[in-house]
Amino acid sequence: MYLCISPLRHKQTGCHISSLYVDCLLYADDILLLSPTAAGLQEMLDVCSDSARSLSLLFNVNKSHCIVIGKMHSDVIQSMYLDSQCIEWSNSIKYLGVYLQSGKTVKFDINPCKRAFYAACNSIFMHGSDINELALLSLQESYSLSIIMYAAPALAFTSKQIQELNACWNSDIRGLFGYSKHESVKTVLLGLGRLNVRHLIMKRKVKFYKSLCLSNNSFLYNIFACV
Repeated sequence: MYLCISPLRHKQTGCHISSLYVDCLLYADDILLLSPTAAGLQEMLDVCSDSARSLSLLFNVNKSHCIVIGKMHSDVIQSMYLDSQCIEWSNSIKYLGVYLQSGKTVKFDINPCKRAFYAACNSIFMHGSDINELALLSLQESYSLSIIMYAAPALAFTSKQIQELNACWNSDIRGLFGYSKHESVKTVLLGLGRLNVRHLIMKRKVKFYKSLCLSNNSFLYNIFACV
């Protein structure tokens, strides 16, 4: 991958966060290119095409998408090409399990997360009819709650989105302990020594930001310092 990253940095067509230059993010075989202009992005795609060709590798264009975040998000932008194949512009993309939406600012789509959460909840209820309530609660926390908490400390959710995620978990607690949809579960959570989703996210954000602040990774530390 160094053969691809080095030419990208040489181009200097990526984004700048304060004095920090960021052109691509990589995790395993997932690559996210960042550019403030369409022309710059096309240059970066050309570099990736040339690097892949020299390594006898191919990018899967069908799984590649472009998205605009910023004041030009509603404009019609020229098509991007990778290995002479067109990459579609999308309203949303999935990267490392997180759904980003096109818009004036960075936004996240929580609907896929909510659907996966309810699917996990229903599966546990369906196969756990003979398990006591506390054991079921432990299973729901491990397999269902973890879905809506995935990456939450690093994401900028709106108040409405946090409220929706909190409502998902409250709904699960109601089903677990036989409450009606109009009954509050605050007392149940307090009695069990549990926090609601809103406070869980706040607690994990504090831990996440602390780890960034104390990180020995210069990139992470500089990103945190720029926020």
